[in-house]
Amino acid sequence: MADRAAHNGIELWCPQCRAAVVMPEYADTAVCAACGSTLVRQCRFAPEGGADAAPLVASEEQVLRSVQCSQCAGPLSAREGRRILVCRHCGVRVVVKQRGGVTRWYFPARVDRLEAAAIAARWLHEHPGVAKTAREARLVESHLVYAPIWEHRTLLAGWEFGYKLRPQTELISSPGKALFGRSGGEEDVRLDVRLVKEGVEEAHLKERRFYQAATDFEELGATRPRVTGRELLAPLLAGELEPSATVLTAQGSAVEVAARGRRAALLPLSGAVTPDSHLFTFRESTALLYYPLWLVRFQVGNRHCRVVVNGRDGTVNSGVAPASNRRRVALLATQAVLALVVCVTLAWLAATRDSGRETMVALAVIVLAAAALAIWRFRMVGEVEYHEPFSG
Repeated sequence: MADRAAHNGIELWCPQCRAAVVMPEYADTAVCAACGSTLVRQCRFAPEGGADAAPLVASEEQVLRSVQCSQCAGPLSAREGRRILVCRHCGVRVVVKQRGGVTRWYFPARVDRLEAAAIAARWLHEHPGVAKTAREARLVESHLVYAPIWEHRTLLAGWEFGYKLRPQTELISSPGKALFGRSGGEEDVRLDVRLVKEGVEEAHLKERRFYQAATDFEELGATRPRVTGRELLAPLLAGELEPSATVLTAQGSAVEVAARGRRAALLPLSGAVTPDSHLFTFRESTALLYYPLWLVRFQVGNRHCRVVVNGRDGTVNSGVAPASNRRRVALLATQAVLALVVCVTLAWLAATRDSGRETMVALAVIVLAAAALAIWRFRMVGEVEYHEPFSG
């Protein structure tokens, strides 16, 4: 590329088609009229001062914050945290040496507002222990929230040496005793299980993932959804999400998450006892995954029901609703009646028999004390709380 200072601007040569391009002195970019490539100014030249005037290197404010292709000088769409950039014009892949920040992805919501409200209402009808009045609850709000989750990925390579104990089964036959009283040289066969010590020499090359909540899910009344790393994700760009949705701010630091993920990845994999591990990580990446959750609220008189619906698969993440105590009261009454019958029976036996009176009286006192303790500890439950079982 050749360039020279002119009165009406700077004349450049396009690196793609070698056509002449004129960039005005007040501009930072110029477009080639022949092939459409975009040229970006990297330094400013002094218009006056003669041949002795040295070019002035652009300051931090003068450098255009963009990335251009080294092959065709076309613009590259660079997102935070991405290491490999692909040019849409010529297909050249550009590798960023110093990558900073984290990539941001989101799970596309497959459940809309009405479906989330219907799922929450069905849970109020079908979940055991919920009061019947909750079936007539009135829908108050159904709001979509994207909760952030930290993800750290790394490739693990290395070797592990050591030993581990594993169970081994073996059939042992003992001649001399006939089966079922028969004769004829039949043998008695038994199964023997014992622990065998074996050496471990394993090579590893696998991907390890580490997930951590980036917000307080308890404050939302939810549990962290299960993420396996095989779900469909989409890059989080401006205008991609629903305008009425709330995107929660991520808590924590990417450096701390990367350190935790690295420590978790370097744990022994084979389960060996006193292992001699030589493991190392490479190609690490940290990302924020935004998970869709529908917060649905109902109102029953002066009380409120809250149900959190998974926006990706439509399952109930957690829920709080008024409780029904009829079944618990009926069970307590049945237990009290049975305890009373047992006490009366023991008292009658103690009165009609001459022996064993002390034992029967002691049993009656124990049963009566247990019934009194159960009645004393009984409390009316105001709410039923449900949380989806979580598996990391």
